[in-house]
Amino acid sequence: MFFHYNVYVACSLTHASPEFRGTVEDFKKNLRAICNVMCFLGIGNKASPHEIYKWDIHECVRKSDLVVAICDLPSTGLGYELGTQVEARGMPCLMIAHVDSLVTELILDMRKPGSEFKRYNDLHVDGIALVAEKLQQMHIAKIATQPHLFPHLVSSDADAGDETNQSMVVRKYGT
Repeated sequence: MFFHYNVYVACSLTHASPEFRGTVEDFKKNLRAICNVMCFLGIGNKASPHEIYKWDIHECVRKSDLVVAICDLPSTGLGYELGTQVEARGMPCLMIAHVDSLVTELILDMRKPGSEFKRYNDLHVDGIALVAEKLQQMHIAKIATQPHLFPHLVSSDADAGDETNQSMVVRKYGT
């Protein structure tokens, strides 16, 4: 569906339980059915803290089209990744948390273009649907702002010679 979009899934790792980390890995596995999921180094690797920083920030966050931040648990690293994506890069971020999770007010109503916070009941069902919806919004926005990249989805509603009346019409796009 959206395999040309790079999605980085960020979350708390250091203080997360093995069960939570397993749930996130399963979520990423399921998400691969609709987009390209970029992988963080994770817990238990032999990388140094600086190598983890370089990989997560410079290879994942900076090269992602969308960061999906699972905000169920507090995390300094997740906060840094969010700041890089939203403030430094001005790129989209979908922040999600379970309906019962306590989440810092800082991200509940960020009001940054392309970034939003949503709640889920089941990460594997609602989370996937929220990501798919966000990617579809991003794709439609890209078609509207860069129609020259999608000639097969855009047509003119005026005669080719009538330059004053030409307007672009995006054909109904289904995913």
